[in-house]
Amino acid sequence: MEKITKMHTFQDYVKAYQNTEKHNDDIWELFKDKVDSIQFLKNHRDDIEERLAGFGDRSFHFMWYLLLQELSTLHRDIQCLEIGIFKGQVISLWALIARELKIPIKTTGISPLDGNYPDILIFRNYYLRRILSLIIPSIKKDFKNGNIHIKEDFTKHIKITFEQSNLNLENVELIKGFSNDATVLSKVKDRKFDLVYIDGDHSYEIAKQDIENYTPLLNKGGFMVLDDSSYFSPGSKFFKGIESCSKAAEEIDPSKFKNVLNIGHNRVFQKL
Repeated sequence: MEKITKMHTFQDYVKAYQNTEKHNDDIWELFKDKVDSIQFLKNHRDDIEERLAGFGDRSFHFMWYLLLQELSTLHRDIQCLEIGIFKGQVISLWALIARELKIPIKTTGISPLDGNYPDILIFRNYYLRRILSLIIPSIKKDFKNGNIHIKEDFTKHIKITFEQSNLNLENVELIKGFSNDATVLSKVKDRKFDLVYIDGDHSYEIAKQDIENYTPLLNKGGFMVLDDSSYFSPGSKFFKGIESCSKAAEEIDPSKFKNVLNIGHNRVFQKL
């Protein structure tokens, strides 16, 4: 732990990274503390937690800070893509980091911008959902894969999240639809990105498709971050993700991507 506390850059952490239980636990704890030491990161995460406007770990805020700092060395607009937007935690954080560090970025988000379950008590209550998942196969699958989201206006929540940090949502392109929809794919197929965050449907089939469909759009040396994909990784202090999308992550071709860093259930891959 003492060694990693003295590191400063993304490359420092990459060079020292070891995929062991102790290192994964230590770096997860350290990144959580780092967030609280940087006021604008702390304020943003505090707001997300208070409004229940996002999932994931507090540690991830520092991971994104380091990644954008690393990509800023390209000295041009950084092209970022998120697949699976909830209430705007990640895309607003990218915009905030870019503003504070004076990094030029362009962000694209792909999402249905809506939930998949009606806003009624039986689905809003976790324990009632759990009971239903024991009875109804389709709900069991969605429950296991973390794919239960209550229907509501996500665009409204995204706007609120941006307003909380005085950010301009007009600089973000939101593409409404499912990531594997042909119309959605056609809108980005000729683009290149430096950072792709895959956090959409967590079933094995769709996670696999997202990796196959969107990694060809990533620039050489660019980064792909997979959410909920550390199910098979060592570590005991953090939620390790979901088996289905973790299985898809395990099947990534190591001749094309290197897993350079893992923070909690987020795994960072660099395109070779």
